Amino acid sequence: MLSFSATVIQMSSLFLLVIIGYACNKLKYMDTEFNKRLSALILNVTAPFLILSSVMGDILPKPEDIVPVLSAGVFSYAVLFILSFVISKFLCNDSSVIGSYRFMLIFGNINFIGFPVLASLFGTEAIFYAAIVSIPFNVLIFMFGVPIITSGQGKFVFKLRSLFSPNLIATYITIIIVLMQYRVPKEISNACSLVGSMTVPGSLLIIGSTLAYVKVLDMMSNVRIYLLAFIKLLAIPVVLFLIFKISPLDIKYTNVLTILLGMPVASIGTMLCLKNNIDGKAMSEGTFVTTLLSVISIPLLSLIL
Repeated sequence: MLSFSATVIQMSSLFLLVIIGYACNKLKYMDTEFNKRLSALILNVTAPFLILSSVMGDILPKPEDIVPVLSAGVFSYAVLFILSFVISKFLCNDSSVIGSYRFMLIFGNINFIGFPVLASLFGTEAIFYAAIVSIPFNVLIFMFGVPIITSGQGKFVFKLRSLFSPNLIATYITIIIVLMQYRVPKEISNACSLVGSMTVPGSLLIIGSTLAYVKVLDMMSNVRIYLLAFIKLLAIPVVLFLIFKISPLDIKYTNVLTILLGMPVASIGTMLCLKNNIDGKAMSEGTFVTTLLSVISIPLLSLIL
């Protein structure tokens, strides 16, 4: 496992991409229309390839790993879903943004930041466990992400076609690949990896560019965002870590899940807001602050493992 300082350096490198996105907006290389188009490209093209590439390495997740990790992942998101509706009532009383707070409490940046962080902390084997956890994550975020964001306004509407979004189709394919233990030809896996690798920098650049429209002083003085950050980055992962510690779950799965649950807000939230013409100010603020604070919180979490 990496040292505390090495983990800080890893997280700082990722956060710098947010700063670069902010600068790109100020320099007029990025604007609202560009952000929307890039968001659509990431959600519909590069993110599905990132999901596919997660099970196209030299080593596939072992069949015996699937059930315990998947069960723990489903349990975690069930707990997060319930907690989000309880905690959000104490954090926010604005019906127009309370749904964004619920989304932020449930979904962490496991695909875009979690994968590289886990690889650095535990080695490539951990990515395969994360790929299994990403199955319920992807199903929930692309099926119910928008309904959760708009839930405070009484718009929790599920659309059947969301079952067939590009990301969910990619998720279904990964399930088949894992169950069949099929090794994808190197030419295909390399292509998927190359396209998927655009997702992480692209999503972080969008967050930075979106923040250029937010008043920094207002954001930094928003106490609710800091409370949300503490609950999401430290309180929830520590509580679930303690639950998993007294369960039969293997420690190697527990460690990976704890780090994944301590990820900053999923950058997909900002892109979903842009794509669906939803006010994404609160989402951008939460994503920025949690990403910034995760530079310290993730190394702290790694110390308890």
